[in-house]
Amino acid sequence: MNNQVKTFVSCFQGLDISTDRPIFYYATSMCLNNHVDVLHINYTFAKNEHFKKLEEAEQKQWMYKDVKAVIEEVLRNTHYEQSFLLSKSIGTVPMAMEWTQKNLFPNALGIWLTPLLKVDTVYQAIMKTERPSLCVIGDDDHHYFEEKIASLKNNGLVNTVVIPKADHSLEIQGDITATINAANVVIDCIQEFIIRNKI
Repeated sequence: MNNQVKTFVSCFQGLDISTDRPIFYYATSMCLNNHVDVLHINYTFAKNEHFKKLEEAEQKQWMYKDVKAVIEEVLRNTHYEQSFLLSKSIGTVPMAMEWTQKNLFPNALGIWLTPLLKVDTVYQAIMKTERPSLCVIGDDDHHYFEEKIASLKNNGLVNTVVIPKADHSLEIQGDITATINAANVVIDCIQEFIIRNKI
């Protein structure tokens, strides 16, 4: 390995938001432009009938087990000096589990896009974080709660960005120009967060 610092981002997709969607695509390009390696973790739980029938706790464990297995295999013979975790929607569930259990990335920095704040493990992971984190959500997202966002702002390590009128897909319904502008804001926030915190 050379003397250059190696930084790694692991991306956890949403249930129906794959890592080839614009937010992930541009975030990936931005990371690569800043010499940050990227691992996309894609899963098909939305199409798995057995998964859908399980209790929420079992679903969480299944997701985390699969994500953990992929990361362990990919990073088996690789050392990174710094790690970021970037998740969207349901991807924030296994991220929250890793955040609290610290099995893979004890010192990772977090990028939480449209986190499932209705899920207490996700909300608590962000609210009690001891590591720098970026949380981005739209105020028209069904997981947006003004009081929870306000409480997240009490943690000085959490940079919270609320996109006006954006839904769970970070889109402004009926306004493509506003949606593109919102995407620009999100990518700018991710880039600023990574550049500011990258070793």
